[in-house]
Amino acid sequence: MRPDFSAQAPDVAAFRALRRAAGLSVVGEEATRIALRNTLHGVWLWEGDQLVGMARLIGDGGSFAQVTDVAVHPRLQRQGWGHRIMARLMQWADDTLPSGCYISLIADPGAEALYKRHGFALRTGMARRVL
Repeated sequence: MRPDFSAQAPDVAAFRALRRAAGLSVVGEEATRIALRNTLHGVWLWEGDQLVGMARLIGDGGSFAQVTDVAVHPRLQRQGWGHRIMARLMQWADDTLPSGCYISLIADPGAEALYKRHGFALRTGMARRVL
């Protein structure tokens, strides 16, 4: 079965399962529920009833947005799915968000080339987790 894009957002379990499979940190169920509810736009790649790829835009939808949760199931990595997911997410941003909206992301080491391909430039940043 070939993966296909759908507007159908995942449930908490599917979202957490893909994050785990892709090697991303997995946050709690309530945090995931809140995160999914507050998504500006998500791109969801499904293979039957299994979520196999995703990316989300979060933020205020006016002056600031952030790309987050970019993940592709390991058995589909290195096949161009990450690029296609980002292309769909950035097309939505270009079509929907106001001119001048600042879009940022925090990339894992080694993923920079994917994001540069979609117009992102390296910047210095900092992050902090709530304890």
